[in-house]
Amino acid sequence: MRLIGCVIISLLCCFHGNAQEKAIILKNVNVVDVVEGSIRKGQDVVIKEGIIQAVGKGAGTGVSGEVKDLTGMYVMPGLIDAHVHIANDPKESQADRAKHLEYFLRHGVTSIRDAAGDARVLRELKEGVQQGKYLGPDIYYAAFMAGPAYFEGNDREKSMVEGWPEPYAPWMQCIRPDSDLDKAMEDAKEWGCTGVKIYGGFDRETLLPLIRKAKEHGLQVWGHATLFPAKPWDVADAGVQVISHAYMLEWEGVSEELSGNIFENYEKFYDKIDHDKISVERFLQTVKSKGLIFDPTLFLCIENKMDWATRFVKRANQIGVKICGGTDYTNDLNRPFPFIFDELDLYVEKCGFYPMEAIFTVTKVAAEALGAADKVGSVEVGKQADLLVLPGNPYDDIKELRKIRMIIKTGNVIE
Repeated sequence: MRLIGCVIISLLCCFHGNAQEKAIILKNVNVVDVVEGSIRKGQDVVIKEGIIQAVGKGAGTGVSGEVKDLTGMYVMPGLIDAHVHIANDPKESQADRAKHLEYFLRHGVTSIRDAAGDARVLRELKEGVQQGKYLGPDIYYAAFMAGPAYFEGNDREKSMVEGWPEPYAPWMQCIRPDSDLDKAMEDAKEWGCTGVKIYGGFDRETLLPLIRKAKEHGLQVWGHATLFPAKPWDVADAGVQVISHAYMLEWEGVSEELSGNIFENYEKFYDKIDHDKISVERFLQTVKSKGLIFDPTLFLCIENKMDWATRFVKRANQIGVKICGGTDYTNDLNRPFPFIFDELDLYVEKCGFYPMEAIFTVTKVAAEALGAADKVGSVEVGKQADLLVLPGNPYDDIKELRKIRMIIKTGNVIE
């Protein structure tokens, strides 16, 4: 009976949605090439076992499988929202969160970066997507790390460890001068984290060993643009790989040293900041020279009346800083589109991006921010078949992204 049970399980696995057996051939499409920044016309895209097997003129000729004649349509990589938090509301159930995941996917978002939350929740959601229990994007998530000063009078992250027997957990750690950093990273990886998100309580010198250890353990290093007392330039110079929030660049305009206590800084300096005169050039040039990624969350800035942040994002793009698109906003399931579409509109309408540049932020650059550029983010042989089919050229008009005709996730057409 045990043998029969194993055979049945094996058969079920073979028919699982992620195990695409026969090839799909997307015939005569225009490929949106986010590597070269071009449109490759009249191409075939061959997909099998969830992977892009071939791309090129006539590449599907003679291939056995399901042919989809999409003549004149445009095929591009799935979108990536590189800054979300889907596990931070303890009032939500997993069923509630699953609705957010499905909402993402049905609007073309095929991967997300969760910038720190309850890993108990996130791991179950991630595995649920992989196993077909939930319909949604692939999830990459971080362990929250901060110094002791960050937690002084600040308990907004307490929900992340609700029910845990200790004040901190492997996914929400307080890093002290005597912390075992190897263990900190091992604990984070054990809970499925692919990165660490640094929130505050560090100066440049204390950031350096933390960043080095994370990289040694194969973890991505993500962090806020100001880490109190570290200012934006300190954060960039220390080598944080993805630096979040354009509005946090305002602290570069404070000439005095900052405290590790966030609230103390706001009380002491905030009213004195002249946002019209802040220079962030040194920060941006350092981000560019080190090949780091800027995660502006511009929609968040605009919603909070921080319009001055657009100047920083515009300048970053002008000088060639790598920018990833992310929102830091919880979905409103009643809206027709996720907030990532608003983020892209702002890049084009307020910051002077070409549509092509805006698309890079949610495809190839966002994939790099996830640490998954070898897996997703472009239409290339060997990449996961996360694809969108559009009727028009998104390089001509960013709003073409709102007209998705077909979504393919890991080689499966989402019905």
